[in-house]
Amino acid sequence: MLPPIKKTYDRVESFFLKSDLWIFATVFTAICLILTLESEPASLPNFLARMISYSVIFLPTFWFVQLRARLKSQMSKWSFRGLWIFIFGIYPWFLALLAEIFMEGIPEFIGSANDAIIGALAIGTSLLGTATVLHGVIENSWLPNLRKRIGRYLSPTVIIGIFSVLAAMISVAETEHYDRSIRYVNEFVAVGIFFVAVLQVLLVYLPYLALFQIHHKFLYRKLFQQRGLLYYIVGGVTATLAFAPVHAAYARLFPLVRSWGIHTSGFEGGIIAPENFAMAAGFLIFSIPVVLLLEWVRKTRTITLLEKEKTDTELSLLKQQVNPHFFFNTLNNLYSLSLKQAPETPDTVLQLSELMRYVIYRAKEERVELREEVKYLKDYLDLQRIRLYQDADIEFAVDMENPDLKIPPLLFIILVENAFKHGIEPAVGECFLELKLTEINGDISFYCRNSVEPEASQKVRSGGIGLENLHRRLDLLYPDGYDISTDTRPDEYAVRLNLRGDGLPPHEELRLEELVPNLDEQLL
Repeated sequence: MLPPIKKTYDRVESFFLKSDLWIFATVFTAICLILTLESEPASLPNFLARMISYSVIFLPTFWFVQLRARLKSQMSKWSFRGLWIFIFGIYPWFLALLAEIFMEGIPEFIGSANDAIIGALAIGTSLLGTATVLHGVIENSWLPNLRKRIGRYLSPTVIIGIFSVLAAMISVAETEHYDRSIRYVNEFVAVGIFFVAVLQVLLVYLPYLALFQIHHKFLYRKLFQQRGLLYYIVGGVTATLAFAPVHAAYARLFPLVRSWGIHTSGFEGGIIAPENFAMAAGFLIFSIPVVLLLEWVRKTRTITLLEKEKTDTELSLLKQQVNPHFFFNTLNNLYSLSLKQAPETPDTVLQLSELMRYVIYRAKEERVELREEVKYLKDYLDLQRIRLYQDADIEFAVDMENPDLKIPPLLFIILVENAFKHGIEPAVGECFLELKLTEINGDISFYCRNSVEPEASQKVRSGGIGLENLHRRLDLLYPDGYDISTDTRPDEYAVRLNLRGDGLPPHEELRLEELVPNLDEQLL
């Protein structure tokens, strides 16, 4: 793919993944289309004219939707809520009031003032409902917890049971036999007949659940997977021949089978009617997609759990490789200060203890706040400034929209340590280190540029265990959400790390067995 095309695709992809504007635009277009179809004439020019006019009218709403994340981080909580209420709740009514006042200025294709009022309120109400769902429901933390609590009660067994009861109730209510049975009885007796009939239908077809288990657990998992397709087909025929007459005899124990014919065994052929075998065979055939789905879910869950375990293990090992490297550097700093008997040594020891506490305790967590990572970097730079004998110009610029943003710990320190190791420490004269960290709407850009001695430039190009660990951690944590670029010159070295907010998996993840329950086991 050509670079310009790829950049365009990346921008389009980022727009749909990170912006809600396209959702509101879709709702807006649908309402404009409905309003056009309800008017006369319902033509394409009128639709386009209505779209353009209402787009201009609701431009403040679309502006707010596009900049909502930035406004939320810059405004106070109640100011932002007040603006949200005005944009989605008050503004459409304000437009309707203007349509009532300026009746003569309404374009012809929109219709009368009443049409304009209805249009403004219809679009405004739809956008309000969309915003309520997106901003008030989906983004709230209680929804995953609610989904988790409800999910434990929505097992496949419960879902199948609910649908079975509904299907039985519909089949009884729609049959002519039920209508004739309640023709000359009162309502109380009619309700009793209805529920007795539903119960009998459920009991008659309950053994098919056992047939499904035989199909899934034995025919598919044992015969098909261990002995092949031929044994699977013959096993299905055997199951049909064994199940159909036994189930037909069982079904004929219920009065409704004989009087209403709710099962094929109630037909003229009786227990060995061909319809009984056809029904059992058809059930086995049509249950094949369900069996394949359950097997796919089971295997996907197993593979995902194994991959997650492997990823957690690798991340743990990588962090263990980072920590000793940091300790060696910081202990060397303290050793240099003690030799010089510097008066700032006690403060430095205290600062070093804070750094060690961060690495030992906070770095164990999956994510930390961005402000904590920035403070850690600043403390590290302060320690380096104290121990350096060179005339080093060290700058660290920070611009964060959301300091509370959660990120994996110890990502940027590797680049900073390499800058000191290969650029600042070997310098014999003036040297510099320029650091910039920018966070906008969840996207982080970290830029590190340092001077390099000519003889050390080759070592910088080759990198080391630190950069290898960084690349490996980024591959695991941001599989499709990061890019890192370097610029190597004879006298300086620069690296830029970009982290996309949508590339990091959600922090409050449910375990896979909660999201994808063991469906086949719950069918027992």
